Amino acid sequence: MPTYASRWSPLSVAAHRVLALPLQVRGPMRRRVVESGGREITVLEIGRAKATEPLCAGLFGELPSPEYGASRSLRDPAAAAGAAHLVVAEVHRWLATRFRRAGWVVVPGHVRWTGDLEQLPPPGMSRSLKDDLRKVRSRGFTLEQAGGDAAWEEFTTRMLVPHASARFGDDAWLPSSYLLGRFRALGQLHFVVREGMRVAGFCSLRSGETLWVPLSGVRDGDGTLLRAGVSAAAYAHAFEWARRQGCTRVDMGRTSPFVTDGVLQYKRKWGLTAVSDPLAHLTAVWVGSDAARLAFARQPVLAEGVHGLWVYAGGGP
Repeated sequence: MPTYASRWSPLSVAAHRVLALPLQVRGPMRRRVVESGGREITVLEIGRAKATEPLCAGLFGELPSPEYGASRSLRDPAAAAGAAHLVVAEVHRWLATRFRRAGWVVVPGHVRWTGDLEQLPPPGMSRSLKDDLRKVRSRGFTLEQAGGDAAWEEFTTRMLVPHASARFGDDAWLPSSYLLGRFRALGQLHFVVREGMRVAGFCSLRSGETLWVPLSGVRDGDGTLLRAGVSAAAYAHAFEWARRQGCTRVDMGRTSPFVTDGVLQYKRKWGLTAVSDPLAHLTAVWVGSDAARLAFARQPVLAEGVHGLWVYAGGGP
């Protein structure tokens, strides 16, 4: 929260990087043999599993059990380059440039999505977005603000948790009780209402001229409500409410770096732009075979470059 919704953001980011450095100068090694496109690929992971496994799983699906090896340095790109068809190493942000210059691809664990409210929805809307907005208008979705224990309990238990579980299963991220308490104390709770029933909700926090939406959910994780346009109603009303409050920008949270991610594609459809998240874990990726490059061609990712994010699909920058 101090990073995304306070004037202390630079200090918060600096503190996070100082604390993370001891954990990211050396890490355990894991080696796996996976199948991709009918070919076997040897994958070497260096660093904490929570930093390297999401990328590998996104590329290859369910991962086989690894063979463990001695820990390795996470400071020297030359030490691991070429050690397997694909090397995925956890890397600290202060060292990422060193790996990038050595030919590695730096992939964040997640990216954030922001936008200028004057351009949301975008002028050249897709047919899909036009259809979403038509549903919002024709089905009478409205927005209300609420507060208090009962409202937050309804949002948390009937919307936030079931929606996250329905969409992401065991990988769903849910805020701790402490963080949820901070959101309750500092944020504004909104409900999307249809025919007198609260069908979705989201929490917003303002930082300067930016409105951040860190939490959202659909009642009971109901897919019927999603198809009826409730998510589009939440986005459209959030943007309009932010404009009325005098905001000029929005931060609509994060997604995985995989270009084929449905949530990523939905945010992009609205005209939001992917930006680097200062708190995201980074992995440096050495692609050492055609088979590994083809894996990225099938599952492209957003990578961090000198001038911002770019799409890596197995070729060059």
